[in-house]
Amino acid sequence: MGTNYYHRFNICDHCGRYDERHIGKASGGWTFSFQGYHATEDWRGIHSLEDWKDLFSDPTSKIFDEYGDEINVLDFLAVVAAHRGCERNHTIEARKHPDWGQDYWLDAEGHSFSGGEFS
Repeated sequence: MGTNYYHRFNICDHCGRYDERHIGKASGGWTFSFQGYHATEDWRGIHSLEDWKDLFSDPTSKIFDEYGDEINVLDFLAVVAAHRGCERNHTIEARKHPDWGQDYWLDAEGHSFSGGEFS
């Protein structure tokens, strides 16, 4: 069982509308699995935890879990840290399974990223 986390931004105080990106998933026995986003002409993308932290520094954005509960940045980073010592890592597993595709990487700190959609 795991929990997905989402980054909400462009939040409208009047109507409650927002944009959202999937941050990743915490699953028992696995390192935290981050969603990565490739750069476009208009956006630099997300390739590391440091990139996510840059986005979290925007005071108008928020982190939510899949149940709709808001999570502060420090508590979210504690979830990530708690999964650091887990045995399984999606990027390392993907290298053993070519049928998973090639869009997996480790950032400079060893965090697992996937450029493809997952839940």
